[in-house]
Amino acid sequence: MIAYRCDGCGADIPRKALRYTVTIDVRAAYDKLEVGLNDLVRDHRAEIVGLIEQLKDKPAERLEETVYKGIKLDLCPSCQRAFIRSPLRFHPEQGMDDSGIDIDAFLRSLGFGKGNDAPGPAR
Repeated sequence: MIAYRCDGCGADIPRKALRYTVTIDVRAAYDKLEVGLNDLVRDHRAEIVGLIEQLKDKPAERLEETVYKGIKLDLCPSCQRAFIRSPLRFHPEQGMDDSGIDIDAFLRSLGFGKGNDAPGPAR
């Protein structure tokens, strides 16, 4: 059985309940590389050897994260609202206020969600 847990507050999210996914790609940013004639004729061997020496004792996972890290979150509706309000300062407790709108009920009324084995209206 497929089950989800909110990565914000830790609550279980039933299989057909409304949930949100957040995908974050953290990438190192680089300026455009400009290569000149001096760069092409220079002996880079010493630089490469020095770089290898600096990196040889560091864990591969840590090195990879300095260039790229992909993060995927599952959020319940409450935590999704908190995340949207303040993505860089997201704390699960921010999602506890309820706007009075039951998005699950609305989507179920359209044929999505709990108690309905049909995939929902065609798009």
